[in-house]
Amino acid sequence: MPESNVEFELKFLVPRRARAALRAALGGRGAKLERRRLVARYFDTADRRLARAGMSLRLRREGRRWMQTLKAGGETALARFEHEVPRTDAVLDAAAHAGTPAGDRLAGLLADGEPLLQRYGTDIRRVTRTLRTRGATVELAFDEGRITAQDRELRVCELELELLSGSRPALFTLAERWRARFGLVVDPRSKAERGDALADGRPPVAPRRARPAGLGRRLGVAAAWREVLDECIAQVLVNASGLAAPVGVEAAAGRAAVDPPEADRTELVHQLRVGLRRLRSAFRLFRDWVPPVPEPIATGARDLSRAVGAVRDRDVLAQAIEPALQRAGAPGSLQPAGGGAAADAGDAVALAAGQAAQQWLLALLAWRHGLDADEAPAAARPAEPPAPSSEPPVPDLEPPARNLEPPAPDPLAPLAPLVRRRLVRWLRSIADDAGRFAQLDEAARHALRRRAKRLRYASEFAAPLFRDKAMRRFLKRLQAVQEALGELNDLALAARHYDRGSAAGARDWFAAGWIAARREAVIAQAGRALARLAERAPFRRR
Repeated sequence: MPESNVEFELKFLVPRRARAALRAALGGRGAKLERRRLVARYFDTADRRLARAGMSLRLRREGRRWMQTLKAGGETALARFEHEVPRTDAVLDAAAHAGTPAGDRLAGLLADGEPLLQRYGTDIRRVTRTLRTRGATVELAFDEGRITAQDRELRVCELELELLSGSRPALFTLAERWRARFGLVVDPRSKAERGDALADGRPPVAPRRARPAGLGRRLGVAAAWREVLDECIAQVLVNASGLAAPVGVEAAAGRAAVDPPEADRTELVHQLRVGLRRLRSAFRLFRDWVPPVPEPIATGARDLSRAVGAVRDRDVLAQAIEPALQRAGAPGSLQPAGGGAAADAGDAVALAAGQAAQQWLLALLAWRHGLDADEAPAAARPAEPPAPSSEPPVPDLEPPARNLEPPAPDPLAPLAPLVRRRLVRWLRSIADDAGRFAQLDEAARHALRRRAKRLRYASEFAAPLFRDKAMRRFLKRLQAVQEALGELNDLALAARHYDRGSAAGARDWFAAGWIAARREAVIAQAGRALARLAERAPFRRR
């Protein structure tokens, strides 16, 4: 009989230095291990229909038998629908999955007769152990091997923790202990995703940009909250994992490591920062409408955002300010910011793969999935036992403010009226400063920039709830405000960087003059953009 289920699992990249210790830990205390070699072929159409639909179809040899498996996205990023059919040989039969939701979707994708082709394959040596912990039974699978496509190859070394039975919070608690012990890196990519990139000639890690959150006019507050969270968390997780990937063993053929090109690394840093800002904006947008965000989640987002911002600031100096000075005729040659590109790349990897960032990422996922289970937010616990039996009460995200909002709505209440009132209030707070922008000091301008970013990200989330044309025009005006205020912030950063006091040289004096002149022009530009923004709000009923 065909076998289908929804698998819920966490994937971790294993650093090179931890491989031997992890192998030993898997077999510790007389644990019963199962060792298998898994050789698989993955199929898709020439135009990648399955990959673009978030699906994968494979034939895998497990010992002497073949198993055909169709996978598709589940209700969350960590849950995937899986349907398995035993096969007597290595002949693919897409119709074998008929009668399942994913199988019927597959049939629709192939309805025009487009053939399935083998795009890539895997050869994995897997060691598994079933571990029973308080509240859950979990399968640990340690995979080492390779993904191949044409003449390209990508090595794999990862640990998967799949929940066989029990609660998801228990799985996260166990995962945090293993993560902390071996320095594991959360990596949401499946082998199919990496194989598809390899077959397509794309790098194994690539920046993940913001996407629409998928809000609808009839969506209630609670459902909308989850949609927005999932989009923000996906952007944060993919870009953080991309930055951390070089600590692992992956390598495409002819390359020593998976260090992304400098342009991609810079974009990964930028998109991680954007993802964190969007996440924090979502916290503010839904505040008072949903249960409070746990303090460790909120402060972790803030601290990681600041750390990523420091790396991003060096990128701005090296890739924007210094070239602009060079074009303007500054004396001397280009001066690297900090330790140069190599140092910045190392800092980005160390930050993303570090203890604080990885602990927070896993805690973020645990809290998010606790929302689905109607359980208390399940932030990952400390690595060393004994684990705490309960968590202290968590305060609200920010100190209590003057109550300008109605009482917390019903979770099924429509979102649009609530969002409309909040965005109008946020826009008014920006408009209040628009008329006196030229007189604001640097701190006030920075605060205004933060409010503008928050309004922009919240407006992008809520765009489907309002009139399309008016909202597009408003977002365009808001983007112009953010760009002008962002350049002012970069100029303030540059002014501090080139202010060397008595040690200033010719290039520093040139930079100071250039920055002062450019700042005056951008202040006028920002003032005009703010005035246009305040003209009319698009937050009207459809």
